[in-house]
Amino acid sequence: MMQICDGCLVLHRDGEIAYCSEELDGRQCAGYDMPHLAGVMACRVTPRGTRCRHCDDVMRLRLMMAPDFVPDGLRSYVN
Repeated sequence: MMQICDGCLVLHRDGEIAYCSEELDGRQCAGYDMPHLAGVMACRVTPRGTRCRHCDDVMRLRLMMAPDFVPDGLRSYVN
């Protein structure tokens, strides 16, 4: 019989596993490679409302390397 975790697997914005919600409640996760009953969610709000430094670093790097989304001829300038 396959094990299943009762918690929710939380992933950072780059897909790296952040934690399982069971760990926040003081219980043990059945394993990050096991199915999670509460599903999977993105690490947007971390416990106690603090920001996730890992996700902030990933997004900062992603924005620095992002291509220009607006072609030069289509820019609009606002006074």
